[in-house]
Amino acid sequence: MQQISTYITTLFYSVPEFLRYGLIFVTSFIEGMPIIGSILPGGTIALLIGSFSATGLISPLYAVCIIALGTFLGDMIGFLIGRKYKNAPWLKKIVFHEKHQKSWDIFDRHIAIVVIFGKLLPVVRSMPSLFAAARGVVIRKYVLYSAIGSVLWAFAGVYGGNILTKVLGKAAVVLILGLLIVSGLLFVFKKSKK
Repeated sequence: MQQISTYITTLFYSVPEFLRYGLIFVTSFIEGMPIIGSILPGGTIALLIGSFSATGLISPLYAVCIIALGTFLGDMIGFLIGRKYKNAPWLKKIVFHEKHQKSWDIFDRHIAIVVIFGKLLPVVRSMPSLFAAARGVVIRKYVLYSAIGSVLWAFAGVYGGNILTKVLGKAAVVLILGLLIVSGLLFVFKKSKK
């Protein structure tokens, strides 16, 4: 276990710093986009980055800023896609179907809670942007909610990984990588059953 943790840390440290931050930005950007972001285990990636920050490989504050910015921009792309395709039959069927109207009324009334705290929930975190745009949420409101949610999510992930590493030591990196692998395998397994 110690060898795996040391290998990953050495590999991450051998990459130039700007590439480290670039990779963090790209993964968080992809994680913020609808549908694609539901597949990517972004929370686990943020925990891993937080784990690296505990060992001094990366600044936790920089990591929070980069992850929040990447997630926010991915979320905004999702919102713009939702606005562009809000009249598409497949989206209208999901968003305006009478069968689900009660759920959508709750979504409309509690949009701030859904967007801000929904970022903390796997799978859910990237979908509100698409639906909010299709439901006609004002972009200024959505930008504010998304910015707050992105910072909250990045802070929770990075500092959660940081604290986990301080408590468990180098075993935390292996645990977090195990979570990444298990979540990836579960996704593949679920897709193959359908």
